[in-house]
Amino acid sequence: MDMELVHNDSEVDVIREDAEPEANVEAEPEEEGPRMTRLRGILSKSLQETLKACNYNAIQECFPILATTNPDELHEAHEKVCQFLKVEVENEFGQIIDERNVIFKLNGLDRLIGDAKAKGITAGSRTILDLSPDVVVRARTVPTKEAEIERLKAELERVRQDNRRLGSALTHSKAEQTAIKFEILESYNQFQEGAKIASHIPINDMEELMDDALPHIQEP
Repeated sequence: MDMELVHNDSEVDVIREDAEPEANVEAEPEEEGPRMTRLRGILSKSLQETLKACNYNAIQECFPILATTNPDELHEAHEKVCQFLKVEVENEFGQIIDERNVIFKLNGLDRLIGDAKAKGITAGSRTILDLSPDVVVRARTVPTKEAEIERLKAELERVRQDNRRLGSALTHSKAEQTAIKFEILESYNQFQEGAKIASHIPINDMEELMDDALPHIQEP
């Protein structure tokens, strides 16, 4: 806005505006291209699958008593939950689209691929393919899934090694237990034999033997 300062000796300073302020003109929203349309279709399909999993029969199984005593209230609560999920997911998706400027970027990709096709530009020896968003997403997730499979394989091998070590330790423990068992059995048999012999010794002779043995037992 250009302003001119006009000064008179007999008058106060006057500020004259040469131009009126420009009105704020909002840019028209960009129309959605093919890829953005497909992306919205994927969202809609995913949301429908989610709501399908959260059906009334599943809710009834979670709340059997309420489903029997007050089915109308449960049905109303189910509808409110589904409506809440639908609105929240759509709002969050719309917010992400706006914040990331997704429509503009996907439309730019549409134009770029369209121009390349029109000019006969190829990627290597293959013509650029018109890939849908779901195919692109799968292509990006395949390496991640393959890496996860390799990680799980390594984890499985580690568990198998641990199992082998535990199996060896268990076998060794069983062998030790068997040896201890035989030692206890042998000691028991010896005790039984000693008790049998002692039963034939007269009491007086047994007392004399005990008197003779006690000093030796008490010695450190």
